[in-house]
Order: sequence, then structure tokens, then C-alpha cells
Amino acid sequence: MRPIRTGVLTRKVRRDLRRRPAQAAAIAVTVMLGVLLFVASYDSFRNLSTSYERTYTRLHFADFTATGGDPIAAAAAVRETSGVARVSVRTRADVPMTIGTAKLLGRISGLAADPNSGVNDIDLTAGRLPDSGQTNEVVIEQHTADTFGLGVGDRFQVFDGSAWQRVIVSGVGHSPEYLWPARNRQELFADPHSFAIAFAAPLQAQSLSGRTGPTETLVEMSATATAADHDRVAALLRSSGANDVLTRAEQPSDAALSEDLRAFSEIAVGFPLLFLLAAGIAEYVLLTRLVRAERPVIGTLLAMGARRGALIRHYVTYSMIVAVIGGVAGAALGTAATAVVTRAYTGVIGIPDTVVEHRISTLTIGLGLGLAAGVFAAVAPALAAARTAPAQAMRGNGVHLLHPGPLARISARWTGLPAVARMTLRSLTRDRRRTLATMTGTVLALVLILASVGMVTSMRTLVAVQFEQVNRQDATVVVAPEGSEHTGALYQVPGVAEVETGLAAPVTVQANGRSYTTTLTGLQPNTTMHGFRTVSGAAGLPTDGLVAGSALSERLDVHVGDTLTVVAASGGSAREVRLAALVDEPLGTVLYATDTTARIIAPTALPTYLLRFAPGADRDDIRAAVTRLPGTVAYTDTLALRATFDRFLGLFWVFIAVMLGFGAILAFTVIYVTMTVNLAERTTELATLRAAGVANRRLTAALAAENLTATALATPLGLGAGIAVAWAFLRSFSSDMFTMHLSLGASAPALAVAAVLVAAGLSQLPALRFLQRIDIARVVRERAQ
Repeated sequence: MRPIRTGVLTRKVRRDLRRRPAQAAAIAVTVMLGVLLFVASYDSFRNLSTSYERTYTRLHFADFTATGGDPIAAAAAVRETSGVARVSVRTRADVPMTIGTAKLLGRISGLAADPNSGVNDIDLTAGRLPDSGQTNEVVIEQHTADTFGLGVGDRFQVFDGSAWQRVIVSGVGHSPEYLWPARNRQELFADPHSFAIAFAAPLQAQSLSGRTGPTETLVEMSATATAADHDRVAALLRSSGANDVLTRAEQPSDAALSEDLRAFSEIAVGFPLLFLLAAGIAEYVLLTRLVRAERPVIGTLLAMGARRGALIRHYVTYSMIVAVIGGVAGAALGTAATAVVTRAYTGVIGIPDTVVEHRISTLTIGLGLGLAAGVFAAVAPALAAARTAPAQAMRGNGVHLLHPGPLARISARWTGLPAVARMTLRSLTRDRRRTLATMTGTVLALVLILASVGMVTSMRTLVAVQFEQVNRQDATVVVAPEGSEHTGALYQVPGVAEVETGLAAPVTVQANGRSYTTTLTGLQPNTTMHGFRTVSGAAGLPTDGLVAGSALSERLDVHVGDTLTVVAASGGSAREVRLAALVDEPLGTVLYATDTTARIIAPTALPTYLLRFAPGADRDDIRAAVTRLPGTVAYTDTLALRATFDRFLGLFWVFIAVMLGFGAILAFTVIYVTMTVNLAERTTELATLRAAGVANRRLTAALAAENLTATALATPLGLGAGIAVAWAFLRSFSSDMFTMHLSLGASAPALAVAAVLVAAGLSQLPALRFLQRIDIARVVRERAQ
């Protein structure tokens, strides 16, 4: 007997694809979505990283920023050290500013004396750098210009500690330090009208800030510098007397953008892999059922001389064709989407350099992942086909008796149950692989939905906790230290219901050879404006210690009861203070103390007032009235903070919304493929029942009840797996800037289960048409042969 030629199996592949176009198309779409998301998101992530690095390199972004000590001596100590490319010193200070009608606490930052050898250069978008001969010229940062509508030639006022100085805007530009305009790591999300950045020539910066000399040392490392070089420079800066040495990774703007990128990278890899896993499982189910349905055909082919290797290649080829079609389409669409995503992100953030590259490596990996999903899904079914015994398989599936499960045996005696219910119970345990396939599709669908929904609900909970449970005030007012007491005047402002005094000061906290720069907030001992979510130590504010965000424990390797060294940024003696408690706060890692303790630690801390508004108060009118009060330095509206946070997460929300939509489509696809293949596999059984006189309506009800029951039984496992995956995604985002916890509530899992059950119900619609189109005579005839 001549062996079966390859052309026969090739024709069979084409025929199989034509016989099941809906299932093949559904799997191809699933692969396409996975590859599309991977190519678009991962290439965009790499483009964003490259865009940042190009800006940082071009503008000589500092690798180290050392504060305190003698900056000039520190610069001399590291200038000739191996790996150092550039060193400069500057004056930097936060000072009161008045821009139009807005009063705020802005920042003056000195420029390098020699623009050609400085660190943290300015990328001008308008105007020019300040003329060192003009004592009143400044360059303003681009975000500041956009927020306040400032341009070249405009004027505003800066308080130098003794008098207000009028300055002129000579230019507008981007700074690598403020691609995201954050004052510090604890104020990543500030009211845009409460912070402004201006750059001045060295002597002018000292004059405007009231300083007598430089306050910081900036160091840029060369591209060839080693880790040992970095460690050596950091050690030299500390030994030169620096209170705090901030690395590039710890710099507020870069840390915020890196956190955003890290979240993007997690999603860029994690979600596409989930989609491709779903595609692989769906294709595995399809091929497994196909092999079982074609056992007689496989047996015949083997009996006629087909080689087992040829059969393996046949089913793998079938799977590869579906995967390649989806992968190529996904790669093409992903390439087009990459440029759109990259430009949208850099446009929203305001990155000076936008790099759009389409990497062959990303396309190759994406196509490889899509192809791998198809190949691995086909291996087990193909091997099962190759191991088929020809003689046994040619007798059909009837020789393999399906042993009734315990539920089927018990239900046979439940004569009081309707026939549809008994058929459902018997089918669930009679063919366990079929039931397991349906349950697997349900579990995977719930994982995809909950992984997306979990990020949305958890982020919303984070915002609610921060701005409703932790920060309970509606606004914060900063006043000049020498100003008069404002409580009475603030109570006179229409709409202000409650006023509470406090203090605020930037400080550096040290312990175990480590340091961390943060904000010290002084509050009333019985404050109602701030909520403390204590996780260790006594609740509330201690009379003689500090309360800190829980992330400080890991940053400094300290625990409740340990002693911290706190140094105020404005100078003064270092203070030894006990860590009394740790609190769980979503945003930032801040120090809290009573106003008395805060005044001892930072004698020059700025007075603050926390306001709570009456219901229905006009927030704009209150801002205008408060900023007109003499001595007001800055005003921050809590709602504006929330708006800034939402802007930071803008593209994140869009991406998650896309993931949620795709996840819903994918969940439906997986369930649809699983259930329609189950129907095709049971053609003989269903035709026999119809020939015996069972009505279509009863068969449809039995099939729907069986599939929906299997779906419902899988929901607990799916919920557990989905919650675990969502938790794993969120855990990777936590840092000293964000503390994230999974928060799904009761409604999200319930809605996810409802969505999956609806998808399963919709997947039953093809069943009625399938039953009506069964050729009973042909099936029964084939069964009898």
C-alpha cells in the first residue's frame, strides 16, 4: 500500500479550516489582539524610555544631587573622580511668588555659570537665557508658563526673604528635572497653581532666594561609568558633609515618570501574555475536540499508510496557520498603533524629545509569541492523534464507553426531576474533559476581566482614601512666618466652615547610614483635618515622637521605637526623634508630628492653615478671597490635586479601558470557542436524540443548562485566580511614592461573574441553529457503518 501523500493532508487542512471558520477566526482574533497589544505597548514603552534618555543625555541630567554641607568643596572632591563627566554647583530654594492674582510657594533654581559645562541644562522653547548683567531676568519652566499663561517679557514677583522683587521672563524652556513638575517625592501631585519654577543666573538666584552661596552640588556621570564609580562618588559627596545625596532614580520627576513607565511595562508584557495564553487554551480546546471527533478518520489514514509524524505536522500546521494569520494582522496593527501611543504620551507629559522607532526585535518577539501559542496548543492534541491505534479508532468512538460519574448514577434515581435537569447532571460528569474545558474557559475569562477591573477599582479606592480619609481638608494655605495670625481672617471668608493651624518644612531623615528627603507636617494633637491609618504603633499623633509613612521602614531599615535623625532643609541642628508609629497612606511618605514637636525640629517651618468648606461653597471665590489676605504665600485646593493625579493617570485609564474592552471580547471568544466545539463534538449524540423524537427546544435547554452549570461551578476558581493575578499586578507598583492595595469590593466580582454568565448564555445561541441544521439521516447512517 502506498503511503498517504502530503497533498492529501494539505487538502484536509484547508477543509478543516472551511468547516470551522467561526472558531478559527475567533482564535485568530485572539492571537491578533495579543500580538497587537504586545507590539504597540512594548515598543511604545521602549520608545518612551528612549525619549527620556535622549532628553536626559542632551540636557546633561544630574546623576547625583547633593544637598547641604559645602557644595564647592564637595564639587572639588569629586571633580577628578573616575566616571565623572560634569560637576557644577547651584543655589536652589523654595520662595513665595505672586503670579498675577495667584500666590504660591515657588522655586528659584540657579543656572550654571558656564552654560557649556553645566548640569541640568535648559532646553529653550522661547526667548533666551538670563543676562548675567541683568539682575531681574529669569527663565520659567514650560509647565509653569502653560499653567499661568506666561511668556517672554511678562513679569511676576518673588519674595527674597525681606522684600518683593519684580522679575522679567527672558525665556521659557524645559528642564530635565521637571519633565513632571514635582516639588518633591511627597508632592508629586500638586495643585498646578501652587508651584512654579524659575531659573536665574548664579548671583541672581542667590539674591532672589536670600542665600549667601550655593546650596547643592550636581554631578553627571559618563556613559562608561561603572557601578563602583557611582558608589565612590556618592560616598565622597556624603563624606564632604552633604546631608542628602539624591540619585537620578530618586529625583522626584524621574521617579514619577519611571513609576509610570514601570506600570506601563508591567501592563505591556502582562496583558498581552494573558491574551496569548487565552488564545493557546482556546486553540488547544479546539484541536483536542477536533482530534476526538476525527478518530475514525485518523485511524483510516494510519491504516492506509500515513506516517505518525505527518499527522503531527498536520495538526500543528492547522494551528500554526490560524496563529500566523492572527499574528501577522496583530503585528501590522501594532506597528501602526506604536507611533500613536508614543506621541500621545510624550505630548501629554510634555517630553521635549519624541523618539518613534519600530523595532524588528519587538515584531519578531510578538510574532514568535503568537506562533508559540499556536504550536504549544497543538502539540498535545497532535501527539494524541499520532498515538491512535488504527483498528480501534476505525470502529468509531462507540468502543470508548463513557463511564457515568457518581452524579450521573445518583441522578438516575431522581425521577422527580425534569428530564432536562437529569440530562444536565449526567452530562457534567459523564465527559469530564468536556466539562473541564468549559470550566477552563470560564476561569480564564474571569482572570482577564478581574485583572483589568481590579486595577481600575483599586486606583479609584486609592484616590478616595487619600483625598477623603487621609487628607480631609478642602484647601491648605501657607502664610509668611512673620505674618499675623490668620485664623480669624480665614473664618471671615464666606464658605469657610473650619480652620486648623499647622506647620510644614522640608527635612532630611537619617538612620542606619541611609537618608530620605521628605516633608515634616505639624498638626494639632487632636486634628480633624488628617486621618491616620496606623499599621504599627499607637494611633494618632504622639506628644514626643514622629509618625511616618510605612514605606520609610523599608527605606531606612527602621521600626517603631527606633531613633531617627532629622535635619531641616533650612539649616539648624540635627534632632534625635523617636519613631512612634507607621501609617498606611496611598501617596507619598511623609513625617507627621504635633505642631510643638515640628517647631522644635524645624524652627523656621512655614505656618499653614487647613480649611474645610461649607456645603455648596464656591471654591474659586474662596481661593480669590484667601489669596488676597496679607501674608498669604500659597493656596492649594484639594480638588486640584485630584485633577493633577487624574492627569498623571490619563493614559493609564485609556490603556486599562482598552484592556477591559479587549478582555470582555476575549472572554466571550474563549467561551464561544469552547462551547461551539463541544456542540460539534456531540453531533452524533444530538442527532440520535433528535431521531428518537426529543424536541429541539428540550435539547437546547439541556445543552444550555449543562454549559451554564459548568460555567457557574468554575466561577469560584475563576474569582480566586482573577483576584490573585490582579493582586500580583498591583503589588509591583508599590513604592515610597505609591502604596497600592487590591480593592475590588463586592460589586466588581459580582459584575464580572454576571458578564461571564451572559457571555456563556449568548454562546448558546448558535446551539439552536446547529441543532436545526443537523442532517439526522447522514449522522445515523455514519453511526451505523
